[in-house]
Amino acid sequence: MLLKHLKQRAYEKKLQSPDVPEVFRLSFEQVKNLDTKKLIKDIEFVVFDTEATGLRPEKGDVLLSIAGLGFVNGRVDLSKSFYELIEPERDIPHESVVIHSLTPSKLKDLPPVSDVLVRFFEFCEGRLLVGHHTSFDVRFLNHALKKCFGITLANRVLDTAMMAKGIEKMEDPGKVAMEGTKSVPLDGLAKRFNIKMPDRHDAYGDALATALIFQRQISLLHKEGISRLKDLLRIGEVK
Repeated sequence: MLLKHLKQRAYEKKLQSPDVPEVFRLSFEQVKNLDTKKLIKDIEFVVFDTEATGLRPEKGDVLLSIAGLGFVNGRVDLSKSFYELIEPERDIPHESVVIHSLTPSKLKDLPPVSDVLVRFFEFCEGRLLVGHHTSFDVRFLNHALKKCFGITLANRVLDTAMMAKGIEKMEDPGKVAMEGTKSVPLDGLAKRFNIKMPDRHDAYGDALATALIFQRQISLLHKEGISRLKDLLRIGEVK
């Protein structure tokens, strides 16, 4: 608890910098006051995804797009959506274009990442974030946030891949689910739940597929007696 308190104080000190937009201070207060005893159905989430020029932000790869969808009352809320492309300010590798089809012409004269980050976190309003294999997205968000504002992500994050492993263990207690498996493919989970993915490797399309998977997972967890946020965090939170 002491370490957590010290980290929180250090983060709050960084937020006092005049270079940090107000939205991040407001988001931190909402994250800090999150009641984990609440029922999952009473929590609002944002399911998100990103696309980037590559896999390693520390080597110069950058965000190209961010998408988010509201998730309220256990359902995807398409009326609450966010999707923006980002000016990369660097060359885009051909192998990256092949994956997500974001060509230099599509990304010309767009807002810088700092502007898009502010708008994205205004959209999130401190809500819990949900993604698939979110370590990738969190690394890129943290790298961009630190570069632009000197801070890192405050929002708590759930990973549907981690949740998938937890659910499999519950469904088959005698089996060590996906033991040693680093990756739980998004396509595989979508197929399991009969979810079509026409826009694969598009941030909005992947966020929508992840949101539909998350909806099915919550339903399965409810059948296993998991109904409160604190238990959901125990199964799928990214530390």
